[in-house]
Amino acid sequence: MSRLFFWSVLGVVLAALIAGFAVVGGPGHARAEARDQTRRADLRRIADATICEAGEQAAFSRACRDAEHALRDPLTDAAYEVTRTADAIEVCATFEVARESDEAGRHREGRLHFDGPRGCLRYALVARSGQWATQ
Repeated sequence: MSRLFFWSVLGVVLAALIAGFAVVGGPGHARAEARDQTRRADLRRIADATICEAGEQAAFSRACRDAEHALRDPLTDAAYEVTRTADAIEVCATFEVARESDEAGRHREGRLHFDGPRGCLRYALVARSGQWATQ
C-alpha cells in the first residue's frame, strides 16, 4: 500500500513539474528573456549615443560622453543595426522570445516596433523644436 502511495505522489509531483515548465518555459526561456532585456537596454544606449552625435552635443553633455556605441548582441556577438538619416534614427536587434503580433506580423511593445523577431527603436527629428522624439 505504501508503494502505491509513493508512486502516486511521485507521479503527481512529476506531472506538476512538467506542467510548470510547459507554462513558464523553463530555465532556457528565462535566459532568453534576460538576453532580450539586455538587448532592449543596449538599443536605448546606442540610440542615446546616436542622438548625442546627431545633435553635436557629445563634448558638452555627460550623458553623451558616457554613451555606448560598441554594444553587441549578448548571444551572437553581432553588432546591432543602426540606420541614421538627417531626420530619423532606427536601432534594431533580433529578439529571441516570440511576441503576439497583428495579421501583418507587426507588434509594438512600449517604444519598440516589432516586425517578426526584429525589434527597432525609432526616432524622428521634430523640425520645430529640433528635438528627437520616439515614433
